[in-house]
Amino acid sequence: MLRLQRMSDRDTASRPGARPGSRPVGPVHRAFGLLQLVVAADEPVGVRELARRSGLSKSTTARMLGILGELGMVERTAAGAARPGTGLAVLTRRVGRSPAMMRELLRPLTVEMERVYGENAAVGIDDGDGFLYLDSARSQTAVQVADPAGVSYPFHLVAPGLMAMTDWSPDRLDAYVARPLAVATEHSVVDGTMIRRRLARARDQGFCWTNQELDLEVNGLAVPIRDAGGRQVAVATLYGPAYRLDAARSPELGPRLAAFVAERSAGLLAS
Repeated sequence: MLRLQRMSDRDTASRPGARPGSRPVGPVHRAFGLLQLVVAADEPVGVRELARRSGLSKSTTARMLGILGELGMVERTAAGAARPGTGLAVLTRRVGRSPAMMRELLRPLTVEMERVYGENAAVGIDDGDGFLYLDSARSQTAVQVADPAGVSYPFHLVAPGLMAMTDWSPDRLDAYVARPLAVATEHSVVDGTMIRRRLARARDQGFCWTNQELDLEVNGLAVPIRDAGGRQVAVATLYGPAYRLDAARSPELGPRLAAFVAERSAGLLAS
């Protein structure tokens, strides 16, 4: 459950960049971090810029890019900038859209959503039985919400689950709303007619809000992540305390987030 909680010293120590208790970052972590930055970029990125974005020294960045180049994960332009290599393309085709691959592909988007909007951010997928949160980036504000990464929730109780449902076939939707649906709070919406109306509105608007439907005092906003063919392959979401994340107080946030995610995810999902 996404219950509100105060950040403890342990939570603070686990944040990126925190020194006490931080886990050592080895060469594999640095190499994959650079690879993620290269894949997420809209155009080839130079060594100096990659060093700035990653926080690594220029020499370390150049050395790691050399190793990734030998493995075919990155290629260098005539000017020395890095771009995704043919080896990475082969690898992604082999793995396909597995949860692990989607998590890695969309990690830069998750982090950027939290940075830009200052709220907890997450991405996830329809795993058949429920909505599975693949990854999250937690806001560093004093009042926090529990991390949902790795947890699956009933579709109708969370904003990204409802957004995932907008792509369902009529038969699957009929079967879902016909069965008894879980109730988590007094705000949970379980009436089939009301759910259908919400899904129709979400399709039209391109975003979906929930109001304290999984946990009291926690709201969510979700938008689709689509591939080049327009197919919904994942869902992005912001979630947090209802007093600061609210549809009535921020009516422009839905369209803004939808446009932001569409722009940022296009490069990440390009084949």
